[in-house]
Formats: sequence, structure tokens, C-alpha cells
Amino acid sequence: MVGILKRPEFIYYEDALEGFTSARKKLNELIENNPAKFKAAFLEYKKAAGSGDPIAMDIIAYYYKSGVQGLLGENYQKYLSWEILAGARGNELAIEKLQFLFTYAYEQILDSDKYEDIEYKNDIDEYNAIYVIGKAICKILVRQMEIFPTDMAKEEDEEAPFNQDIFNRFRRTVDQSIPKIIDFMA
Repeated sequence: MVGILKRPEFIYYEDALEGFTSARKKLNELIENNPAKFKAAFLEYKKAAGSGDPIAMDIIAYYYKSGVQGLLGENYQKYLSWEILAGARGNELAIEKLQFLFTYAYEQILDSDKYEDIEYKNDIDEYNAIYVIGKAICKILVRQMEIFPTDMAKEEDEEAPFNQDIFNRFRRTVDQSIPKIIDFMA
């Protein structure tokens, strides 16, 4: 059909890793050799992330996770939000990085009475289960938390380091979303 943009279902792990590694290398070289240009390059990746690029979303998340001394403040909430957005767009590397947050949800979904239906309807097998379920978790979280890449890309950068309350809020949202994730997938 003309006029309909179809995104790929997944950005496969190897492709996501290659894109992430290449971008990180470029940005890290700027940090070391030309810090003044890092901010402009970071903003270009942020713009691409805001336009829906799942590899750029993962890159932006990476730099928000720890920040860059003197150039970009650590922001734990933006880190998790961008990583979840990347996962919702099918970035397998981002989904893998979020397993620490999703372990309980995976267990509940796999133990669900509806899992046979979920497995069948979503073509889940032993090789893709983490990614298919992880993407569904991310999609529901994006809806629940109203995380929009266009809005996130416009936000000013501010320092907000890891905070247990932020982590707990994300965890609670994941846990509370499990029934919706199961219904979404079943």
C-alpha cells in the first residue's frame, strides 16, 4: 500500500550491536579528542531517536545511564525511558539490557494460564522468547508511562542520577502491567 510506513518487527541483536558499537566509538572519540563537538553529535543522535530510530534510542540511553563528565549529566529516568522505547521498537540489544528490570514479568508471563495461547499467537520459540516477550513488555510500558520519543527528544538535559525511588517506580509499573501484557499477547 502506498503511504504506509512499515517498520521492521525487530532490529536483530547483531545489527543493533554493530550500530550501537559504531556510534559509541564515534562519540567516545569526540569525548576524548574534541569534547566541544560531542554535544552537537549527541543532539543529532537524540534527534534521530526522537524520529523513531531504535538504535539511536539505545545510544542515547547508554550516555544517560552514566553521563559524560562535564558534558552530559547522568539521568537514570531518561536512561530507562529511552531503553524501553528502543525495546518497544524491537531493538533486541535494548531488550536484552532491560532483563534486570523484566525478570519477574517474564516469569509471570511464562507461568500464566494463557501462555500456550501467547506462545502460539506470537510465534514464540526457545530462541526468540526473550525478545518477543520483552518487546511486548516495552510496548505496554510505553503506553502505561506515556513515553513518547518526540517529546523526550525535546526535553532539556538535566542531571538526575540513579535514585532507588525512580527504579522502584519503573519496577512497580512493570509489575502492575503484567495482566495487560498477558492480555495484549494472548
